[in-house]
Amino acid sequence: MTEEQIELKSEEYVSVRYMQYSLYEKYAKKFGLGYKSLFVLRMLYTLPEGCTQNDICRSSVITKQTVSAIMKSYLSKGYISMEEITSDRRNKLVKLTEEGRKYADQIIPTIIDAEHQSMAMLGEEKINGMIGLCTRYAENLKTLIK
Repeated sequence: MTEEQIELKSEEYVSVRYMQYSLYEKYAKKFGLGYKSLFVLRMLYTLPEGCTQNDICRSSVITKQTVSAIMKSYLSKGYISMEEITSDRRNKLVKLTEEGRKYADQIIPTIIDAEHQSMAMLGEEKINGMIGLCTRYAENLKTLIK
């Protein structure tokens, strides 16, 4: 591939990624959320046993400040509870409350179902290829961006 072709393909891939985020953002706005708040809500929904804010940051690459702001918002609405972890007092276990689960039930299953259906439409071979290539691409970026 020529340098020009690589540049064009790189821009095409970045555009596809932005389109994906845009789809999440558009869906989140229907519920008065930003896509980062949607991602956090999705994570809490899929982890009923709870997780820490650090877990959310690591999994989503959302900054600590943003996750903290989202937690404050969800806490003030009664959507989450925060429990001290006896083995690590610096972290708290974050879980959806019953009210939070009812709220998330209106939002998250649609996203998860769409993600699963979209993936299924690709077929196993393409799914494995896509995950492998995206992982490799991310690893390459990680070594090049410092």
